[in-house]
Amino acid sequence: MKIGINVNLNRDVYAKASSNFCSKLRKNGIEFKVCDNAAAYFSPKEVAPMDEVFDWCDTVVAFGGDGTMLDTVRKMQKNLPILGINMGKIGFLTELDESELDYAVKCLKNEDYSIENRTLLRTIIDGKEYFALNEIIVSRKDPCHISVFDIHIDGIKSDSCRSDGVLVSTPTGSTAYSLSCNGPVLSPTVKALIINSICPHSLHSCPVVVDDDMKITISTATDGMRVIADGEVIAKDMDGLKITIEKAQKYALFIRFKNENFYVKLRKKLNYWGN
Repeated sequence: MKIGINVNLNRDVYAKASSNFCSKLRKNGIEFKVCDNAAAYFSPKEVAPMDEVFDWCDTVVAFGGDGTMLDTVRKMQKNLPILGINMGKIGFLTELDESELDYAVKCLKNEDYSIENRTLLRTIIDGKEYFALNEIIVSRKDPCHISVFDIHIDGIKSDSCRSDGVLVSTPTGSTAYSLSCNGPVLSPTVKALIINSICPHSLHSCPVVVDDDMKITISTATDGMRVIADGEVIAKDMDGLKITIEKAQKYALFIRFKNENFYVKLRKKLNYWGN
């Protein structure tokens, strides 16, 4: 096993947890390399640029929160299994906490874990392919003005909505922005996508759940539009647009040790009211 380490230094301050984890890997004879944003805390031979780390390893361990997990999925060119160590607040996508590093090393060494497939979204803008684990959003750069969006599902017009924007969410993203827009919560095993309006100016607007094999097209004639994939702006200042969003052929791969019931985890994580 060759492990690539991705460290969010805003969460794992001074790389304390990741350094401790790597020390345990050394003791167990497990090879690893660390992304070079944390180079100050590791020996030069253990560090490499992120793309080289991800190309070299067969497993990734990410230290941070849900944002770190999204960033890791977005930046990987290969489809690698990811283990998330929660250094943030909620850590819905992560698997373990900092206190469980010995357990993590033991399970990785013994290959005592399962791989969970998570649906990814795909869209193409100006010939470039983009992926998202949570959601893809179409909205106006200035959210104070309502726009009109036409939505087609498999080529058939399903609705027109007046809103600040429209988002298409995976089951993973159903507990993220879509939930804040009163969208339904879907188990990661559900083969569906959610189409949801952002701040709709309507008495009838509601989220729509569709089969994940369907292609969703969103179009608008409004100027100053932007497209956001998992928090990253992938297109901006567009004078009208038409994009198609669909399920990707590849998945995000998450390492799971505990096989914790999704709804138990949902209740535990989303009842968090800390600072």
